[in-house]
Amino acid sequence: MSTLNISSSAERPAGPSPTGSDAAVAESLPSGAPRPSLHEMHASAPDETDTAWVFNLQAVAVLLIVLGQTLEALYRSGALPLTEVALWLHDCLIPLQVPLLFFCLGYLYQRFRNVRSRRAWALNLKREALVLLAPFALFTFLILAANSIAHNEPALNLQHLVSALLLSPVEPLGYLYTAFLLIAITPTVKSRRNAYGLLLATALVKVAIVGALSIPATVQATAALPYAVVSVAENWVWLAGGMALALLRGLPLMRSREKAWALGALWIAASVITFMAGWIGEASYAVLDAIGILWFASLFATIFRRGHQDRFFDTLTRFTMALFLMGGLFLILAQAASEALGFTGAGAPLLFALVYAVAAFGAPLAVQALLSRLERADAVIYPARYLPPLADILRSPTATRRRRPSRLTLY
Repeated sequence: MSTLNISSSAERPAGPSPTGSDAAVAESLPSGAPRPSLHEMHASAPDETDTAWVFNLQAVAVLLIVLGQTLEALYRSGALPLTEVALWLHDCLIPLQVPLLFFCLGYLYQRFRNVRSRRAWALNLKREALVLLAPFALFTFLILAANSIAHNEPALNLQHLVSALLLSPVEPLGYLYTAFLLIAITPTVKSRRNAYGLLLATALVKVAIVGALSIPATVQATAALPYAVVSVAENWVWLAGGMALALLRGLPLMRSREKAWALGALWIAASVITFMAGWIGEASYAVLDAIGILWFASLFATIFRRGHQDRFFDTLTRFTMALFLMGGLFLILAQAASEALGFTGAGAPLLFALVYAVAAFGAPLAVQALLSRLERADAVIYPARYLPPLADILRSPTATRRRRPSRLTLY
């Protein structure tokens, strides 16, 4: 595992002088402090040569989430027919992306944080409240306001706002809400035993919630539980899986084209069979998500094993959070505009597809590009880019590693 230098005397790598938002970030940090990555979804980790695959995986997961929102909006407008392929995407591929985000979050959390004391926990939670909950609160308000303009529900009023902030978040913003809760209850692990124990405990919680939501006698009572309880129980295991991969250094075992192809074929076959047989449910989602996470992790770790970035991902990963936060917001506004102008999806399907694609993908990029040119205005999207790193919760670069005891193996 590479380490993160937090010494105040650390020198920055030589390179071109930062410009635009890069310069604003550099000015906001203490001298010699490592700058948070502009490519990480939450800007909470530095750039490392072997973590490019995580940043790229986050970006692709968000792209697929926004694609799902766009397709759903087109189906509702009548611009696209609801085919079997569309239903398979909606039921199998798109739901996989949020577990992928929790997995990536867990990997980076374990990799770059050391939260093992009350003080470190408090400092980390204070930081994550700004990184996760500030954008969550702002864009929850904006989405409800957009719903009011488009005459959608839930519309903006005090009751709906309180509910969306505390009880039932607007999707996909519920990821930020749940991520904060998961980090609040999960310290970083320090040994293999801790990692295995956490993974086992979270797997048992996952089995319990899947069973409770699958058994007819308990499904109604379980579904009535608070969103926070259900969401944490369903997604904790994915966070723990990412943490375990980081601690156990299992990434080299996953870097294989053969494994990526095999896992991909297995997931596609299993998802198609599950979908065609009508077995979609909590249990099938749990199995498909587990296989899918292994597949995507193996695929991206193999493709980007040397940390190289192509021009596409180098650009895309700078806008991941903007797409996540604003894709659905601009789709709602596009719907409101089309209705106000009297356009219908059935009457102009190509026009609707173009307008919705621009709204979901082009508008967020344009807004962030504009905000980044203003002084620190893009902090509403990436607060962590302007927060100094907290040395007390970063992993020490000088900490000695325990040597693994040699074992006699008999063949």
